[in-house]
Amino acid sequence: MIETDKIVLAQLASSLLKDGQLPAAQENELIRLLEKYPDAKDSLRNRLAHTDIHVPFDLRTTDLDQEWEILKAKYNERETARNYRRFNGNWKTATGIAATLLLLFTFVWIWKSYLKPVNYLIPDKVYGQKNDVLPGENGAILKIKGADEINLVNKQVDGNLPQGIELKNGKLLYSRLKTEESNPIHTLIVPKRSTIALTLSDGTRVWVNSESELTYNANFEKNQRKVRLKGEAYFEVAKDTKRPFVVEANDLSIQAIGTAFDINSYKPNAKVLLTEGRLKVNGQKKEIFIDAGNGVKMINSQLVAFPIPDMEEATAWRDGYFYFENKSMQQILDELSRWYGIKIDSNVSLDKRRYKGGIKRDVTLAEVCNLLKDLTGYQLTIDKEKLIVNKLADKNK
Repeated sequence: MIETDKIVLAQLASSLLKDGQLPAAQENELIRLLEKYPDAKDSLRNRLAHTDIHVPFDLRTTDLDQEWEILKAKYNERETARNYRRFNGNWKTATGIAATLLLLFTFVWIWKSYLKPVNYLIPDKVYGQKNDVLPGENGAILKIKGADEINLVNKQVDGNLPQGIELKNGKLLYSRLKTEESNPIHTLIVPKRSTIALTLSDGTRVWVNSESELTYNANFEKNQRKVRLKGEAYFEVAKDTKRPFVVEANDLSIQAIGTAFDINSYKPNAKVLLTEGRLKVNGQKKEIFIDAGNGVKMINSQLVAFPIPDMEEATAWRDGYFYFENKSMQQILDELSRWYGIKIDSNVSLDKRRYKGGIKRDVTLAEVCNLLKDLTGYQLTIDKEKLIVNKLADKNK
């Protein structure tokens, strides 16, 4: 099933549930898609479980019984207002309404029958939470300009990779393609609850964190290697003195020859941590050079260099650990949201204190919450895909 059909099906289904009916052309299109793709419900379920589709509302969190009652009430009101006309020969309108209701009921039945709870929610039998959440896993979506998206999920490929690209042991590998072949732009999208490693055509190794995007060409240019980053990634740049490696992230341009560094650009003020080699970093107004063991960040539109207190800060997430050293509660919660795919609901103002600690990223959310309760003094309650933050009662009062 092609990507366009998936999106159209999601949009039509959402419009039907929201408005109660569809124009004849759209209704026929929805029926056609459901008939043409018997596995559409499974494909759509998977798409909704791993990607944010911008439709009128999220079917994953919609109370279908409530929507059905609202729709029935809407039609009862409408039919009461034109009762006389409906029962004086306008059977075509009545039949159309009945058909729409039947179609809606059928679709609701499909969702209730086949849309199972997201598979990363599990019971909690240890920490007393309402439920627990499994950690994220390997996965990404590869977009190649002019081609369909390719889903890379848990070391599997849902689609055909172009020649010269392979997914091996969960890592995306590029071999140098023939120069006469086209060189389209590739965008690797890593959603929440995912991370992936890849080796680019020049041999540079990249680890891309959750909720990030990396854009690059399958083959680099003869005089320069350039990529664009949104989010966070760790780079081990292959040495090539004739072709600098350039990463563009927010307002920064980072140039390397053979180095290793982490870039965090989730926030507008990006931060670079250099673990090996030397970097040239360009900001809006100036450029600076840093050596290994130092970092750069933007403060009030100015580039500022600083020593890295602990090199583990740059590599912990790549190596499978949460690193909470010198981080605020808000920063910690942001990391949990990206890795576990949860929404944060804070009932208190978060303090500005900095914390120390860490834990492996392959544990469930309930275990992390248990650690953070002792570490931070906040009560963290898991409710399905939501993490509710409250302050613990002060025992000294």
